[in-house]
Amino acid sequence: MLRVVRLSIFFLILITATIHIVLAFPAGLLGFYLIAAGFYLIAIAYANPNHRFNRDHVVLVLRIWTIATLVLWLVLGDRALIAFLDKVAELLIIGLLWVEQRLA
Repeated sequence: MLRVVRLSIFFLILITATIHIVLAFPAGLLGFYLIAAGFYLIAIAYANPNHRFNRDHVVLVLRIWTIATLVLWLVLGDRALIAFLDKVAELLIIGLLWVEQRLA
């Protein structure tokens, strides 16, 4: 069960990063590129099987990064359908991180 939760988190991170790239591309929005790059880097650290990174620190950074993007969207974001889909993915990340913590 823990493996399924971790794979789900990993793919949700990739989904939200890709959505930010898609949104940034036509308008060249640097902030969206930076958010996507952060999510991609966190995904690499999260999926690292060598335990080079402390898992607790990676999860903490992922939580902070995800909550920060949610707050920024609430303050500055567009209310387009793709933005709502991205926020659902981000809320699922936060929820699944909580499940992962309970299972580990």
